[in-house]
Amino acid sequence: MKDLLNTIKKCCVVVVLFITTNVLFLTPNIKAQDDEFENYAFDDNKKEKHPYFALSFGVNANFLFMNYDEINKKFSCENELCDKCDNLSFSGPIVGAELNFFTAMSPFINNARLGISYFWGIQEIEYKEAIPTPLSGVEEAGFIYNNRELSVSNCGIHFDYAIVPFKSLAILPGVGLKFGSMTLEHFETTLPENWNNNYVSSIGEKLEYSYVSVEPQMSIEYAITGFLMLRAAGRYVFSFDSPFVSNVWTINGDNPYSGVPKSVKPQGFSASIGLYLGLFNY
Repeated sequence: MKDLLNTIKKCCVVVVLFITTNVLFLTPNIKAQDDEFENYAFDDNKKEKHPYFALSFGVNANFLFMNYDEINKKFSCENELCDKCDNLSFSGPIVGAELNFFTAMSPFINNARLGISYFWGIQEIEYKEAIPTPLSGVEEAGFIYNNRELSVSNCGIHFDYAIVPFKSLAILPGVGLKFGSMTLEHFETTLPENWNNNYVSSIGEKLEYSYVSVEPQMSIEYAITGFLMLRAAGRYVFSFDSPFVSNVWTINGDNPYSGVPKSVKPQGFSASIGLYLGLFNY
């Protein structure tokens, strides 16, 4: 019996030694596998795509570059008393402000957004030319005061799709559909003038054009914080006669106006930069 007990004890010692040896041998490998698993999980997170979500309202400074050739030709200074026509020519961009609201369309369409916007811009020219001789019925020499104003306004919707190359930065190609009007005003006033003048001291006209525009655009946005975003955008404005009005061109009210060259429209490259408040997660 004693021999049997001794044999069992020896077997138990051998089993314990075997298990202990294997545990000590396998422990480094288990740790190495754990390290590899952590590295694998970290790499997987690095490659994870950042979703786009934004709900925002902001204001852009907007610059519209359009063709003024026919406009300047039409309103060239023909009065012999005014010999400095270059001072009355439109040039450079129409500068304005754009209000913009948009929201992400997730979970219906991932990385897509829908927005509405309103734009109003103006370019104004003023020039005063001295009259060398007094006018009939006026005791003092005066001036001819010229004022020309070109303004553009529109409102509409835009659809954009967000590409997020890395956190906080989004590139958004998109397209907008806008409905608007362009107003061109020209006034010529003889100064000084008063209530009792018995001659025509002011002449002028107001032309208005109704249009629809399609605007492919590209925006770049950077979320400075989760509540503040900086945006720069460029677009090209393609304008067409509005199908919703009977007279796309009118003069001094609703009176129809015809013969306007096709190039006289708010069409061309437009650039903007703005600051937005809202919720940003990308």
